[in-house]
Amino acid sequence: MKKILPYITILAIGAFAGNMINIGLSYAIHWQSLDPIEFMETFKVDFPLLLGPTAATLLPAWLGSLYLFIMAPQKTESRKNWMYAFIGISITVLQTSVYHLPMNLDFMALKYDAATAAGKLQGWVIFHWIRVVVAIVAGVYALVGFQKSIH
Repeated sequence: MKKILPYITILAIGAFAGNMINIGLSYAIHWQSLDPIEFMETFKVDFPLLLGPTAATLLPAWLGSLYLFIMAPQKTESRKNWMYAFIGISITVLQTSVYHLPMNLDFMALKYDAATAAGKLQGWVIFHWIRVVVAIVAGVYALVGFQKSIH
């Protein structure tokens, strides 16, 4: 039973990172190939489909890493690594909530002219890949935190 939550948390972090990699390597490339107005129209269909898997993986990753950090014995390597995993996942939650989500809603509302949309999409993609790297690093810390807790 003691290993179930770490397994779920690590799997959720990996699933979130994998989902983000998929978005970056498939959707983002496709979106960048479209005319900016066509991209925003396509995004209205695509984004709701991506929201569920993102929330379904990010929420257990965040809650699990928080719980495992709090419950790890004080001043242990395990706790330190779970803290870093939690911080990394928290950064992705913050970035997703503060940067990506508002821009996603603006894309869906066709808020931008073509030139602005193209520029915003380029920035979105750059910050998306930063989010991927942070999630992967958080996953590594989660794995190490779990490994340190069983040895």
